[in-house]
Amino acid sequence: MQHGFSRKGADGRGSEFPCAFFEQDQTNEEQMKQKTIGLLATAGIWISAAACQLEAAAIFLNSDVSQWYGAAAGAGVSEAVLVIQWPGEINAFAWGYRWDSSQTKTGADLLADLAALSNGQFEVDGLGGGFVSDIRWQGRSFPGFNPGTGEYLQYFVNNEQQPGNFNDGAAPGGAHILPPLGSPFDGTVPGNWRASNTGALGRPLVDGAWDGWSYSAFGDPGPASVVNAPGPIPEPATVTLALSALLTTFVRRRR
Repeated sequence: MQHGFSRKGADGRGSEFPCAFFEQDQTNEEQMKQKTIGLLATAGIWISAAACQLEAAAIFLNSDVSQWYGAAAGAGVSEAVLVIQWPGEINAFAWGYRWDSSQTKTGADLLADLAALSNGQFEVDGLGGGFVSDIRWQGRSFPGFNPGTGEYLQYFVNNEQQPGNFNDGAAPGGAHILPPLGSPFDGTVPGNWRASNTGALGRPLVDGAWDGWSYSAFGDPGPASVVNAPGPIPEPATVTLALSALLTTFVRRRR
């Protein structure tokens, strides 16, 4: 399924543009002029493109993640995946995170480091106490507890939990039984999500870890279908340069 946005053409008729922004070549000079003016007036189309969601794949593994933050891939580098499903979204979004394996990391580090590397586009509330109350990204956010539905922001991991153990860290003293179980989207049923017995600070992040966040009621499964998160929105200066290049091309073609 493909989502797009509509725009009025020079003849007043609406047309649908897919996320890939594929357009047939236009030879009419006036049509190109109208397109250029439209792009200059709507620089936010990059945001609309980033918000488009593609059809989720039935199986989604580490190797399918396209948006990675942190260290470069290689020997001695650990990998984890963050999956977030905001209320009202059909699919969850996935980000990959890499770090030096000699460093000790937690689920809180996964969120904090992503926020630090996202140029202010990713914000998290409650990290200091380990119990996250909101995650904001590109206009999305989580509401508080809903007493009518019992929904709240839940934290899921991909490793077993010791029943009745709510201590931070790995077993045997901590709640988290390692190693991780693998991708929660590997095609197995019921899947590898487990409701975490601890907050993000108490979750040991290791190679192969998957962390999930969703707005759901107690006992509900973790994030469902997943797609790669769109790439970062270009900075205003980048958008301006791109539009300037387009305008220059248009002027040259007129000569």
